Amino acid sequence: MKKILSLLNLVAMLAILLLLYGPLAKIGLLPSLPSLFRGGTPKIEETPAIIQQVKNIAQMFTQTFYDEYVYDTGVMRTPPFNANKRLIFIAKGEVIAGFDLSELNEKSIIRRGKSIVVKLPPARILDVVINPSGFETFLEEGEITFEESKKFREDARRIFDRNARDKGILKNSAEQGRQMLEKFFRLLGFETVDIIIPESR
Repeated sequence: MKKILSLLNLVAMLAILLLLYGPLAKIGLLPSLPSLFRGGTPKIEETPAIIQQVKNIAQMFTQTFYDEYVYDTGVMRTPPFNANKRLIFIAKGEVIAGFDLSELNEKSIIRRGKSIVVKLPPARILDVVINPSGFETFLEEGEITFEESKKFREDARRIFDRNARDKGILKNSAEQGRQMLEKFFRLLGFETVDIIIPESR
């Protein structure tokens, strides 16, 4: 069992390596893969221009929170005849948290020999995903307009966002990102790795 867990950990770390190596090599923080096979000493540039190129890197997702919520509008009266209408639906989706690497600047990455300091932006909610199939109508009385339906669905997204924050998704996301990057850079041979992440608000 321990051998299986060790193998799974190795596979996970290899996946992280493949995920992050390409983007970091693209911005010049790490040598490109072709340069590793050409021989000689790989050149890693350290200029403010490197950080400008980080705009090309996608957001880094580190935590996902799955949620399900029963939304009840309650009885609504609509003029001019005060007709009653009501909508109850079940929403299922996920909240994704992580880091927007486009927020990095020239002071965000400091590399000196075998030491590296990475200053990430605070972890944040990157997306609230509720696919159309994630809405299941349980009860619909009266005529619900398109605008009303859209508002109720946006309310559900805000509720998902709030629930995820209450469950500590931002704190967990920051810690996951810290651990992932520390392991990643140590795999690359850095002896001292300092990941600085401000507290999310």
